[in-house]
Amino acid sequence: MPHLAVRTRRATFYALLALTLLNAPEAAQAQAAWAPSKPVRIIVPFPAGGIVDLMARAVTEPLAAALGQPVIVETKTGANGSIGTDAVAKSEPDGHTILLATLTTATLPGFGGNLPWSPTKDLAGVAMLGQVPNLAVVPSGLEPKTLKEFVEYTKARPGKINFINGGNGTSPTLGVLRLQKNTGMQMVGVGYKGFPPAIPDLISGQVQFGFVPFGVAAPHVKSGKLRALAIAAPTRSKQFPDLPTMAEAGFPESPVISWYAWMVPAATPRPVIERLNREFAKVLADPAVQLRIDTVGGATLPAGTPAEVNALVAREVEFWARFIKETGLTPD
Repeated sequence: MPHLAVRTRRATFYALLALTLLNAPEAAQAQAAWAPSKPVRIIVPFPAGGIVDLMARAVTEPLAAALGQPVIVETKTGANGSIGTDAVAKSEPDGHTILLATLTTATLPGFGGNLPWSPTKDLAGVAMLGQVPNLAVVPSGLEPKTLKEFVEYTKARPGKINFINGGNGTSPTLGVLRLQKNTGMQMVGVGYKGFPPAIPDLISGQVQFGFVPFGVAAPHVKSGKLRALAIAAPTRSKQFPDLPTMAEAGFPESPVISWYAWMVPAATPRPVIERLNREFAKVLADPAVQLRIDTVGGATLPAGTPAEVNALVAREVEFWARFIKETGLTPD
């Protein structure tokens, strides 16, 4: 009887194996068969013309060619990106609506409140896009010439130095707050809706410091109107090879990297996510796309896997929730 039981289990195993192999081509075919049946919308939760919008538009043309459907960028702004993110989280999970998520997607939950979406429960990762480093900049006429000198200068003037506050959940502001926390500086945040209105005030000296997205700050640094003290990135910039990284400037614990990733509603079928991941990987490997993103001040990253994007978002949510609690930050 034991032998009969063994033979029965073996027969069952081989029958299931044969069934699996028989169905494998059909499963593979179903996975490869998904394609969008209408235009694909990329939702940018920040204003048109900003760095997030420009990063999204850098990929639309080749992505449309790969998917066989138009790819349209729509900006849905408000509440530090929450409105656009919520629109994607609640959209039909069929691959036709994609969010360009940013670091803010992971920081907003840390503020609590009645956030109507969760980045780990209501959204699913598809692929990475890239990152945009921020430059630590001051007016060209300000006395400090290095970031260490600026820290000492500011510590000697508690509460008298202003910085650009573009939103408590955004990477530039979090970069300032993290630097303050790690150094003991006490600066005053001046609120702005985006960087265009902030830059003139920074140049004139009405505000004295800011972490500013690379593409926004670079022209003013090159013209001499602003002085860059460091770059919040793992490596130096090709455009400013003499500019030290935050670590090289003596503040290895302070950089805040602004990343960008593609996400879709959590219920989106796996074959849809995998097809989108493959197409994004091909698009990001295109030198022309890399050049477009470099032109707006960003840098492409390997697309990675959907699981890697989900893991990144989960880590960032946990880290920033802890930071926000420790520092007592409140929503704007």
